[in-house]
Amino acid sequence: MILPHAEEVELRRGSSPGTITSTTGRVNRVAVATSSEENQQAVSQDRREGRDGAVKCPTTSASPGPSSKKDCFQATAAHSRCPLSAPRRAAYEFHDMFGFLVTEAEKAAEDYERRNNGYSRAYLDKWQYMITHWASVKQDTLKRYCRRGVPQPKRRTVWQHLLQSWGMKDRCPGEYMRLHSQPLDSNDLADVIARDLDRTFPTNRLFSMKSGQGQQMLCRILHAYANYNPGVGYCQGMGFLAATLILQVEEEEDVFWAFVAVMENTKYNMKAVFAPSFPHLQCAFHVFEALMRQKMPKLYAHLHDRHPIPPCFYAVHWFMTVFTYYFNFGLVSRIWDMFLCEGWKPVYRIALALLKIEERRLLSLNTDTELLLALKGIQESKRPVELLKTALKIRFKSAYVNQLMDEYHAQPR
Repeated sequence: MILPHAEEVELRRGSSPGTITSTTGRVNRVAVATSSEENQQAVSQDRREGRDGAVKCPTTSASPGPSSKKDCFQATAAHSRCPLSAPRRAAYEFHDMFGFLVTEAEKAAEDYERRNNGYSRAYLDKWQYMITHWASVKQDTLKRYCRRGVPQPKRRTVWQHLLQSWGMKDRCPGEYMRLHSQPLDSNDLADVIARDLDRTFPTNRLFSMKSGQGQQMLCRILHAYANYNPGVGYCQGMGFLAATLILQVEEEEDVFWAFVAVMENTKYNMKAVFAPSFPHLQCAFHVFEALMRQKMPKLYAHLHDRHPIPPCFYAVHWFMTVFTYYFNFGLVSRIWDMFLCEGWKPVYRIALALLKIEERRLLSLNTDTELLLALKGIQESKRPVELLKTALKIRFKSAYVNQLMDEYHAQPR
C-alpha cells in the first residue's frame, strides 16, 4: 500500500515546507506548520548541527581497515538518523501502521488510504492462492504481482517464500540459539553492534527504547550473523536490513534466517556489499553508471564528464541499505517486494528513477557544489506512486546487467 504523500496533505492546509525528521528517522523535507517558534528554533539547530541527511562517501577504492569498515556510516548516521529533539516531538503524536512516529496529517493520510484504496478481496484471494500453490506459481506471474505490491497481511509469509527461508528454523533446530549465544571473535565487534542499535529506526516504537525488545532482538540477530559468517562479521548498515525484516517477518528466528538469505543468496548477495573493500557496492556503482549512460546520456555526460561526481558521493546508502535509510516505510516495503522477487534489477530502476524525475533540474545546475547538494537530497519529497511508475518504465534486460557485472569483475585490480 502506498500512502498519499504527506507533503501534499500539509500544503493543502497552507503550511510552508520545513525540515523535520521523517517516519524512518532521518531528516527530510516535508511540510510542517511554521507558527511555532520552538519548532523554528529546533529546525535551525538541526541545520547548524548538520542534520541534513547528507551522506559522506566511504573510500570504496581501497580496502578499509577494521575500524573504517565497521564505521562506514558513522560520520552521518549519528546526525541524520537522530531521535526527534524534544521541542519537535510534540508534532509527532501518532504512529503509522508500521510503528513510526508521524504527524497528524500523515496519520490522517494513512487512514484515508486504508479506508478507500486498499487491496480488493479478489487481489487478496489471488495472493492466498499463490501462497498455497507456491511451487507451481510461474515466475512472471509472481513478478507481476510483486510489482503491484504484496498486501501487508501477506508479507510475512510471502517474503519468506521469496527468500526461500520458510521453514529454515525447522530444518536447522537450535542453530540460531547456538549462534547468538556464542561469544563473538572480537569484543570491539560487539561494542560496534551495541553502539549502532540506537541509530536504527530511532522513531519506530519497537526500536526507540534503549535495550527494549526491538533493540535486543536486533542485537541477537546481528550477533548471530557475525558468528554465522565471520568473514563478513558486522558492518554499519546491516542493521537497517535486519530491522526491515523484523518489522515484516516478526518472529525472531524466522527473521534471522530471512536475514541470512538476504546476505548469502546469490540473487541478493548483500554479504558482498558489506565485505572488506565493499566489492559488490563498487560493482553496483559500475552497473548504475552504465545504465545511466544508456538511459540518460545527457545527465551522464553532465555528471561524469563536465562535473565528475561519482555515485559514491550520493548513492552509498541507496545500495547498502536497499533504500531503507531514506524512504517512508510503506514505500520501502513496496521496493522490497520487488527486490526480494527479482534481485537487484528493481534497485537499479529505483535509483535511475530518482535521477529521471530530477533530470531537468540537475542539468540546469552548473557547479559541483549545487549538484552535490541536489544529489544528496534527491530522494527527498518524492511521491511514492510517481517514483514506482517512473522506475517500472525504465526498461533493460537482466542479461545486460549480468554483462556489466562480468565486465566489472574482469577489470584488473
